[in-house]
Amino acid sequence: MAVRRIFDAHFHVGPYGRQVAFGRTIRPIPAALDVPQACSRYLDLHGLAGGVIVPTYLEDQAAAFRYNDLVMETIKSDARLLGGLWVSPLEEVGNQCETTLGRLPHPRIRALKIASNTWRPFSVDPSTWNRPVRRQMERILEHARLHNLVIHFHTGYLAGAHPLEFSAFMRTYGHAATYQLVHMGEAIAPVFSFVPRFVGWIEEGMQVFTDTSLVPGFGPPWLLEVLDEHNLGYDRVLFATDTPWGRYPAEHAKIETMEVNSAVLEAIFWGNAAQLYRLAE
Repeated sequence: MAVRRIFDAHFHVGPYGRQVAFGRTIRPIPAALDVPQACSRYLDLHGLAGGVIVPTYLEDQAAAFRYNDLVMETIKSDARLLGGLWVSPLEEVGNQCETTLGRLPHPRIRALKIASNTWRPFSVDPSTWNRPVRRQMERILEHARLHNLVIHFHTGYLAGAHPLEFSAFMRTYGHAATYQLVHMGEAIAPVFSFVPRFVGWIEEGMQVFTDTSLVPGFGPPWLLEVLDEHNLGYDRVLFATDTPWGRYPAEHAKIETMEVNSAVLEAIFWGNAAQLYRLAE
């Protein structure tokens, strides 16, 4: 049997280090992919054909912007890798965001990474934004359209990025760009919110994709079932690991063991990403 081509549509580069969380100092991922060579070794170890790397991010917005340099260095070092640059609409990092947008276009940058759970006191709901945040968010979306980039938008259980809050964003900006809504909601209850809304956004003609990283195991097969019920196919679902937050063997097994035909698996592991990220270029 031929070896399946696999593309990891979302994983991270950059050290996480020691952080203070919930009153304790923690170091949960000491083996982060912190140098370009580590990303290449990750592809080699798991037989991956390629992937999209984005910066590891912290509550400190400026730190994630500094990792954009590491993304650029990494994609230069390995032709199998494409990059996503960290952007944020917050005023305090306005200069860093403008510098990042000024790097575009770049032939191997295919995405912009956003995590609205780090925007406190704002959320992904535009009704929470002030005028500068709205203006900068619209500049980010404009650059994504102009340069044919995919917006990697974190979805999850934390306030600011919950699928319920995305409904308001998509009503206003759902047709403004192409979105990869990462993690399908990330946890059980948010997945319940995410799947029917995601299907509805596709039916409304929005260019929305999602990936299978971190989501509980029931999520991807349920999403495929609902897509099939609506005669929408399976071309909006991408395989990803969110490494180092996810572990490749577990994330791979979650999809490989789904009770679907081989054509569906081929599309999720490779074909859908090949179309979205123009892998022939």
